[in-house]
Amino acid sequence: MLLLLVLVLAGAAVMGCAQNKTGQTNQAQSKVVKIGIIGPMKTKYGTAMVHAAKLAAEEINAKGGILGRKIEILTADTKMNPNTGSIAFRRLADEGCSVIIGGFSSGVCLSMQQVMAEKKVLWLGDSATPRLTEKVKENYNLYKYYFRPIGTNASTFPLDMVAMLNYLNEEGVHIKRVAIIRDNALWTDDVMKVLKPLLEKNGYTIVMDDKVSKNTVDFDSHLLKAKQKRADVIMPIIAHVDGTTLVREWARLHLGIPLAGHDLSAIDPDYWNATGGACNGELYTADGGGVPYPINAKMAHFLKAYEEKYHTLPEAFDAYGVYDAVYLYKQAVENAAKAGVRNPFDPNVLVKYLEQFNATHPFKGIRGNIAFTKYHDLMWGDKYVRNWICQWQDGKQVVVYPKVSWIKTGKLITPWEK
Repeated sequence: MLLLLVLVLAGAAVMGCAQNKTGQTNQAQSKVVKIGIIGPMKTKYGTAMVHAAKLAAEEINAKGGILGRKIEILTADTKMNPNTGSIAFRRLADEGCSVIIGGFSSGVCLSMQQVMAEKKVLWLGDSATPRLTEKVKENYNLYKYYFRPIGTNASTFPLDMVAMLNYLNEEGVHIKRVAIIRDNALWTDDVMKVLKPLLEKNGYTIVMDDKVSKNTVDFDSHLLKAKQKRADVIMPIIAHVDGTTLVREWARLHLGIPLAGHDLSAIDPDYWNATGGACNGELYTADGGGVPYPINAKMAHFLKAYEEKYHTLPEAFDAYGVYDAVYLYKQAVENAAKAGVRNPFDPNVLVKYLEQFNATHPFKGIRGNIAFTKYHDLMWGDKYVRNWICQWQDGKQVVVYPKVSWIKTGKLITPWEK
């Protein structure tokens, strides 16, 4: 009798352990595929993530789901706080999510990455800091579950911002002296480590480098300082700061200086209305290729479907990457199943199949070719996902660079010269 009781208790313990292997046993036995969406849910970024994920899930479910299993979307709010984000991430993992998609904010994501490593759950993340994929390089076995398919590594932003200045010079806009206004945040420090020497190498001089807090509402002093420093361009590098106030003050002051850089708010389709048209002529990089511009047939379908379902274009840049990430995950699972893998939902298995989306075998997404580097960053370049250089022109978002055959680009306008 005692032996029987011991065996029963041992069996229960084994079952409990098996159920705690997040994303493995749960998904192998479940009739649904749980996908967790995590981010700052009270912001447009969180809204865009959830909307895009639900749209992708509905499309996939309508065609039979993933290996016959319907997708169920679960959400969690980070509240832009590292501790809250980690607790939220853990909850999604404990609720049996096979994959978690999203993030936003470098500090929050670095905290959540530790939970990911502990729970061994696949994470298709969103955050620009290079430190996330540096951890994959430093300790692959611990951090291999992290991939960055939504936006590019912040180290690519300088490449696009310098390309933007070079493009302006090619178009006859004289640029040499650069005034920078940037988030007081980890990610812009990472950007500057690459941008500063790259600007100098290309013959540009930084005449101002001002950090601003996310609650900044008065930019006059910074803009007038740029004028006093005889800057040829004002380069914002902002994601946490609302660019609406900055661009309104830039237009009101009539400085005669172009505004060109990384202004995350400028990607939003309602930015024109939010700024009262003050953004006319502003140049910006579209993070991870996320801009409502039909660069291919898949993007055209996504924009139409999104607008039909939500009566608006995507609220923020991360909608594009999250939509791609859901389909990317589906394809990886199906590739594993096709190869005869016993449990194609096992995160250890899926790491290998996601790594197979590389330079020679990319995944075809709405933003172009999605391929991963050795340490799980998006490959950057004209053939892959790139931070397109765009400009607001009379109420429309127009891609002006790069000049490649598969994207129809527009012509530069220079309203700041008037």
